[in-house]
Amino acid sequence: MDEMPYSHAMAAITYRNQHGENYCSPYYRNKNFRDVYAIPVEPLPCESTWEIPHKVLDEVVLPPDSKRPPGRPCYERWKALNEDKCKHSKVTCSDCHREGHNKRTCNKHAPPA
Repeated sequence: MDEMPYSHAMAAITYRNQHGENYCSPYYRNKNFRDVYAIPVEPLPCESTWEIPHKVLDEVVLPPDSKRPPGRPCYERWKALNEDKCKHSKVTCSDCHREGHNKRTCNKHAPPA
């Protein structure tokens, strides 16, 4: 393994009576941890004593040109591969059993004009 094993992996390793160190990257072992912090890390000096080149001081950094539009961003959900692009069911009347209208808009029970 490249990294430290997760807790469920460590449980499986200990169940098989093996050592977790065999499955851990050497970067995460105590020896390397101690070696990294053996050299003291010196703090940076005061900002007034920094030597900044003129090339860096003369460069002007501008904000990006693009602006986000106001309001909530609109996202489309990711559709599954088996989902159709447009799946519409046809309306069927429960009185006359014809397609294209429902019971409420059916002309079968319309009063004579």
